[in-house]
Amino acid sequence: MNHHPHALLAISDFSQGAEHALLRAVQLARQHRATLALAHLANSGPPDAGERLVRQAALLARRHRIAVHRLGSLDESELRAALAALPQIRLLLLAAPGTGVPAPRRLWPPWPGPRLARRLLKRPPGCPLLLVRRAPSSVDAAYHRLLLGVDPTPERALGLLQTASRLAPEAELELFHALDVRGEARLRAAEATPQRVRAYREALERHGRQHLLRLSDSLDTRRNRLMHTLGRGDPARQLLVQQERCDAELLLLGHRRRSLWQALLGGRSTAQRLLDRLDCDLLLCPEPAGAESSAQGRVCAKTQSA
Repeated sequence: MNHHPHALLAISDFSQGAEHALLRAVQLARQHRATLALAHLANSGPPDAGERLVRQAALLARRHRIAVHRLGSLDESELRAALAALPQIRLLLLAAPGTGVPAPRRLWPPWPGPRLARRLLKRPPGCPLLLVRRAPSSVDAAYHRLLLGVDPTPERALGLLQTASRLAPEAELELFHALDVRGEARLRAAEATPQRVRAYREALERHGRQHLLRLSDSLDTRRNRLMHTLGRGDPARQLLVQQERCDAELLLLGHRRRSLWQALLGGRSTAQRLLDRLDCDLLLCPEPAGAESSAQGRVCAKTQSA
């Protein structure tokens, strides 16, 4: 893999859900002329998983004329080590929990992929994570409609916007920003006058619109396919409604690392709350922590999804 500057890694157990993720991985590898790395999650799938992976890699390389590299069988710690050791891997693909129809009787242990996906949300890998729920209609069917949950921080929002633009440059892109209504609720609880509450709400909406317009102006070449929408209230609930309304095939979110205290006091993150309810693919760009923040942040912002 050292000869290929960009790669994406798909985790498979040969289930229907994993096949959906693999088909999307092939589509992205073809679109971006990237290497496709394949791995099998250890202690899962059929007894001959290693042999199947060899045959699958050869078949994909021959059928789709892409470079395919096998990483073999990996457990979670080995997967994280591989991602850290191979910076050319710009995207990790995994079937979203609940994807596919489970077999009524399985002859091998159930795949721990859903548990892995949930753990990756709590402790993000060092590269963007794509949880695939919808299978593309073909290996040439790129994403057509993207919905981006805008981060209130301009730098993070711009990085995610650049990721979306590079991932699917021809897709229709909608920027969605859910305004936080907690400040307004605090004003009402403090018995502020209606005029003050209204002024606060108008200022918040004005700031939100300006934020979206600045992001829109940053991608002049996409202006005809770039929309922006303001919502109010809980981000997870508003994103669900907006995704159903526009039938987006992919939702993109920034994903921040949270300390144990933040997780305990703040509850589940927006991504965790959306995971089981969302009817489309979910791409998460994690925010690195500590000293790695600058370098890994550039990887997330510049990712071309392999």
